[in-house]
Amino acid sequence: MTSLSRAAVEQLMTQHPDVTLEVALEVFEVFASGSLTDEVYVLDDVGGKRIAIAPTALKEKYRRG
Repeated sequence: MTSLSRAAVEQLMTQHPDVTLEVALEVFEVFASGSLTDEVYVLDDVGGKRIAIAPTALKEKYRRG
């Protein structure tokens, strides 16, 4: 498991404004967590896939569609 600060993820998204949060974090899917506020967790093998858990507000901010 890797932990990234919300600020680091925000900076990453600023550098790559045309990609989704999933692409920027190189994960299959980003799940929202209402209890997280300042960190994003990247888990390398959940059911054979790499996923991330991010604060709900951050996921909503970068949701495409």
